[in-house]
Amino acid sequence: MELSKKASVIIVTYNHKEYLKECLGSVLMNDPLEVIVVDNGSTDGTVELIEKEFPQIKLIKSSRNLGYGGGNNLGVRHARGEYVVILNPDTKVEKNWLEELLNPLTKSEHLITTPKILLYDGSAINTVGNIVHFTGLTFTRGYLESPEKYSKPEYLSGISGACFAMLREDYLKLGGFDENFFAYNEDGEFSWRAHAWGFRILYVPTAVVYHDYELKVPPEKIYHLEKGRYIILRKYLGWRELLLILPSLIMTEILTWGYSILNGISGVKFKIKGLKDGITMKVEKIGCNKKKLLKKLDWKVPEEQLSYSVVDMAMKKIANIIYWLNYKVIAR
Repeated sequence: MELSKKASVIIVTYNHKEYLKECLGSVLMNDPLEVIVVDNGSTDGTVELIEKEFPQIKLIKSSRNLGYGGGNNLGVRHARGEYVVILNPDTKVEKNWLEELLNPLTKSEHLITTPKILLYDGSAINTVGNIVHFTGLTFTRGYLESPEKYSKPEYLSGISGACFAMLREDYLKLGGFDENFFAYNEDGEFSWRAHAWGFRILYVPTAVVYHDYELKVPPEKIYHLEKGRYIILRKYLGWRELLLILPSLIMTEILTWGYSILNGISGVKFKIKGLKDGITMKVEKIGCNKKKLLKKLDWKVPEEQLSYSVVDMAMKKIANIIYWLNYKVIAR
């Protein structure tokens, strides 16, 4: 049996009708066992489009917006496949994408695969897996670089939530996405959990996805990213580890406060709200070898991302020196 026939592709959508014809058409060309669309209460005719033009697709209509993580968790619970593939709705995929993404999963246990994700027009890279930083930050990897780069498989610190694949059983064992993350950084937290549980994340360059993406962090996104970052740190690290990486945490606060201030009053308000909610929300601590976990994460932040001046670049260069020195202490 072809591997694709063992896979359930899960797509969570909220008002993405304009993308769905191309997305679903390209996925169906890969011949999966099933495609499950979880609709989070769209009002743009998404449901009607799927019911009319894609009757073969399993449509789950949620009565409320569960967020990206909650929607995927619901979809996986309904999946029949041995493998589950999480995919954004504003994407399209190449013909051999699914087989290429699944093939490594047959050769190794405790593995998650993530593909090469290009911009929608294929002109540059969106992300080739994510950079998951030991202070809780998450970045795209290879953003705007040539599509030909990153041509070899490699193990990474993070998945891209836009697309990844794993055994359904493993997804459920890990507990799926943390639903405290309504949007953004849920893939970062999932990557921390995967490493905590002894999983590896493999980048598969021969599985290619096209994603309509532009790197922007408006004030509301600052809230979700920062709330998520504090939740991650509280879930996975104890006071000893937090003190050990305190120089790096202070540097990250300087960077995130600086970026928030550049976004004006609303940026500062959302930063404060993210801080408040992130440190007061009830979290379930994850027991693991914390030193081993930290060593699985990245220490370097991409200096060119979200940098708008020479000062921004200089601050990130300074930050990376501090991160490197601090990480050497952790990795001893």
